[in-house]
Amino acid sequence: MRLLLILLLLPVLAGCATRPVVPVRPVHGVAITTLQGGVAISLESTAGSTGGRGYLFFRAPDTFRLSILSPFGQTFLDLFVSGERVTCLVPEKKQAWQGTMADLPESLGARVWPLLQWVVEPPHPAGPARERSFPRPDGTVEKVYYDGEGFVQRKVNAFGDEVLFGDYRVTGDVAVPWSMEVRTAGGDRLKLLFDEPEVNTPLDDELLKPSMGGMEIFPLARFRGP
Repeated sequence: MRLLLILLLLPVLAGCATRPVVPVRPVHGVAITTLQGGVAISLESTAGSTGGRGYLFFRAPDTFRLSILSPFGQTFLDLFVSGERVTCLVPEKKQAWQGTMADLPESLGARVWPLLQWVVEPPHPAGPARERSFPRPDGTVEKVYYDGEGFVQRKVNAFGDEVLFGDYRVTGDVAVPWSMEVRTAGGDRLKLLFDEPEVNTPLDDELLKPSMGGMEIFPLARFRGP
């Protein structure tokens, strides 16, 4: 699974607030190798809803860590994903759950996270039309919707799952959507709002490895919440 947020290269804006802004046009095909920063998360599923603020650490192609903080700034839920391998920690209880993506319970977004490989694929170039259809490797067709400047606003797959992108901002020289919302055909919803993300900067290996010392370990399929 590749957790990357979609994305388009923009030339550096010339001038400052007191000088005219030079118009910019998106250029497609720029890869994001790492992404890290603060994030607000909201997850709704058939098992209920959860949310909070925390941090996301991502490394291409398929490794990420999502740490959700308590109101007092302590980590109360730590989710690590590397390919199909998933580890979920509740540090306060010294408990850990391990398994694969197929073992994810509804309370952890079982229908949402597997879609991220599709969500974060590099976008198809915009064309004259703001709505375009593209074939998928599995023989299905997806629809992609663009704004007037060529940024992807929404895409929908053949099964009715969709993702919405918004609030594009230039981070370095990459235009990143600071808002992303995934909606599954089954009604689950994941919304991520980023805060000052860093793109393509060095990411310490240790940040992506769960610390299992002193943890009591359980099968991921048995997880029912922190």
